Amino acid sequence: MTRQAETNVDHAWLPAVLPVRSRRLLVSDPALAEVLLDAGAELVKSGADMEIGPPGELNGKAPLAASPMGDPNPDAGVLVGRVASRVRSTALVRIESARARRALARIGYRETEVFSWDLGHQLALGKDGGRSLAERLPKRAVVIGRHGKKDPTLLEAAVDDAASVVRRPLRLEWASPRAGPTTAGLDDGLLRVAVGPSRGQLERQAESLAKLSESKLPSEVSERIAWVEAQGRVGLADWSLERRIAGGPPPPSFSGRLLGQCVDFLIHLHAVGAAGQSRSILETAETAAGFLPPADAGAIVSLGKRLEAMLADLPKGFAHGDFFRGNLLVEDGSLVGVVDWDASGPGRLPLIDLLHLRHMNEQRPADLDWGPTLVEHLLPWALNGGDEPGRDYCRRIGVEPLPERLEGLVAAYWLERLAYQLSTYVDRAARPRWLERNMRHVLKALTPRLL
Repeated sequence: MTRQAETNVDHAWLPAVLPVRSRRLLVSDPALAEVLLDAGAELVKSGADMEIGPPGELNGKAPLAASPMGDPNPDAGVLVGRVASRVRSTALVRIESARARRALARIGYRETEVFSWDLGHQLALGKDGGRSLAERLPKRAVVIGRHGKKDPTLLEAAVDDAASVVRRPLRLEWASPRAGPTTAGLDDGLLRVAVGPSRGQLERQAESLAKLSESKLPSEVSERIAWVEAQGRVGLADWSLERRIAGGPPPPSFSGRLLGQCVDFLIHLHAVGAAGQSRSILETAETAAGFLPPADAGAIVSLGKRLEAMLADLPKGFAHGDFFRGNLLVEDGSLVGVVDWDASGPGRLPLIDLLHLRHMNEQRPADLDWGPTLVEHLLPWALNGGDEPGRDYCRRIGVEPLPERLEGLVAAYWLERLAYQLSTYVDRAARPRWLERNMRHVLKALTPRLL
């Protein structure tokens, strides 16, 4: 049985565009309608606060209109140079946006504008200063038509609501649409805003951090966690405010003292979460299998059963679940913060977080390529007995770093990553190239020895 993932990356524009007072919506896209219905919207055919769809399907009677556009195929142009591909996509979106603005004007929207965006990029917010070249060449846009004044968006309203809850002023400094909740940097906090099923990431993070706060944490862990300060809801959006930690991202492919601090953090973290509910390896495999065709699903479940028996004697503990450079904060060469805890939890296998850090830190694979880099680099690393940071981690938790055990842990790490991405992002299971490279390619490399 196939399942439904919670986040559709095509809808990441919603918090930054949808007005906080818009609840009665006319929507042409069934997938978007499902997201908005889940968020609490009333879907109507007349009397809408806002109409959303291609210009040819809009009637011009709502106070606000929105026409999303962009390249629907994220794997297109993979073999073309990235810069050339982005320039081409941006040019096409600009042409489509100009046509859409004219079409909205023809049906009565005299005030029109283009909201440009891309996943992981900072929004202009009225200025381009500090934005990278790629961020100035967005591949997606929403063309907006408006009758009357502009109302606050869900993102803007969430900032104000969070300020009222924590009773201190908060100023929006930057915002970035993500494959999940939109992330916004404030002058005194980090805000995440979700519309519809992607609120699951906010709920999981709050739940995991609540469990972690009940443990006796060493200062090496507690002082580096971006704890959730407050949560709330405005309009159709849920929001979560986290403590802001000073610092920035670490340098690419870091090692030495900073890597040692990461190992120390992960060992301390693992030690506080031996008890607690968590999915078994088999349950993780079954979660991934629920999004896959039957032939692939059967192989994934068989692998899960094998790994369950193979790794049963390893000590369990608390894990971050997405411990990589993008979720670390560094100041003066030292680790000062760890963010994004929605994939965390107790009762996890050891070494998984360090494997993820090693994989993403050294190879820095693109979304499409993490499967091949795992096969080409992480599996040989395991079969050669790991490296000194990995062996040091194992020794300190009382695990002998045997090559076959390390290979099993790499396979378990891959299953966790596969299950998380398939269950969280709706586009993954619908992208044949993504499945071929990140699922089947890895499965073929693992099964000769593990099945």
